[in-house]
Amino acid sequence: MNKLAYLKYWLANQGYAEKAAVQSVISIQFEDEDSSGQFKNVPHAVWVEDGVYYANVDGGKMSIEGDIERPLFEMDDFFEFPADFHPVLQGKAVGSTFGLMLFNIILFWEVFGAKVQYVNRDFTKDLIQGLLRDLMVDNPEEGQEVPEGKASVDDCMKFTRHCYFLEGLGTYFVKPGGLDTLSLSPAILKRKEELLKQLEADGKVNDPVAFTKMLEELVEMDRKEQLSGPSANFYINDKFISNARKRMFLAFGIEPNPTGDGWVGLPRSLDQGADPEQIVTYINTAVAGAYSRSMATGEGGAQVKDILKLVGRRRIADIDCGTKLGEIVYMMEQTYKGWIGMYQITEKGESVLITPEVAKANIGKVITIRSVDLCGTPEGNYCQMCSGNGLGKYGNRLSAEVVRVPTESMLRRMKAAHTAGSKTGRMNLATAIK
Repeated sequence: MNKLAYLKYWLANQGYAEKAAVQSVISIQFEDEDSSGQFKNVPHAVWVEDGVYYANVDGGKMSIEGDIERPLFEMDDFFEFPADFHPVLQGKAVGSTFGLMLFNIILFWEVFGAKVQYVNRDFTKDLIQGLLRDLMVDNPEEGQEVPEGKASVDDCMKFTRHCYFLEGLGTYFVKPGGLDTLSLSPAILKRKEELLKQLEADGKVNDPVAFTKMLEELVEMDRKEQLSGPSANFYINDKFISNARKRMFLAFGIEPNPTGDGWVGLPRSLDQGADPEQIVTYINTAVAGAYSRSMATGEGGAQVKDILKLVGRRRIADIDCGTKLGEIVYMMEQTYKGWIGMYQITEKGESVLITPEVAKANIGKVITIRSVDLCGTPEGNYCQMCSGNGLGKYGNRLSAEVVRVPTESMLRRMKAAHTAGSKTGRMNLATAIK
């Protein structure tokens, strides 16, 4: 049985319903009772026997094509799926990966059915938030039904539970790195040697601009090699290359000197070991980084508490305060979705709900949008129309949603404190002064 035919059978019979069955098709198995043998009694799981993949298909033992030195399926395995492969495709043939097919079925088809079209791209935070924002409506009252094409809050909570089902399998979703992730190519090492000799000849080893430019060139060379090599899918974040690999294999970087009036280039990588003559610089860098991180954490937490004190007593106390004032907004292609659900003030002074259609029609235009900053509700409270359809439904629980704002601010501040290194850039002096 070929892999595509088995995958169709496996998905049609909800082989993914057992987490162990999912694990069996995405992991490398050892041919023994403690590994492959454990899967023989799991419904719709595959196992290895005599150097071959096997599975129970329609009550009989069936061999499946595949290299037992690799998982039966890897998340980026590409297939041309015919239109009748699975109902999630809704009758449309598509070229996609095993991972996208699996996630579309578990997260979307099992929860929302045909309400969500097949998503043939990366599952990002913005994508998920946008889908839920467009789908979710309040749970219907007794005797009522959910509007066509929408999903109730309870249905959307099922999506969360299905996300929890996938939890723990993440180690299988990312390919392990190969030997190329543990070293640098000879070409990069040779280029580093050339650039260092040039810096030494020019007397610029401790020049922050020159040293950083050298590192940026080497990092870019390394990035191109890694992302075009066998371990490309291992790097789920560019920091693994631009920061971790840089310090581990290229150079530690350039840091302030012990007296604070200059810079010290540290061309030795962690793989090469620290330079004994610059041990004070290494220690100062570590202490400074730890202090800034701890300070950012403490100050960020204090700011969150202050903001919560300010908003803790506020609530949605009115439907419409009647204000004719709003925030002037230039509607952009990149950000228009964020304004959906708010209210626009027209030239006649009327407040109109910003639907997806209204938002798209206003792209490239300057409009006025109702804002809590200009809400006229007494005693510091807000009305539903100034708050929009999201916050406007929170009533007395406004602070429960608003807490995300200071929390996100704190997390961003902590993230900034955890970012280390130097980078060059060009600046327009006239613009900077203005």
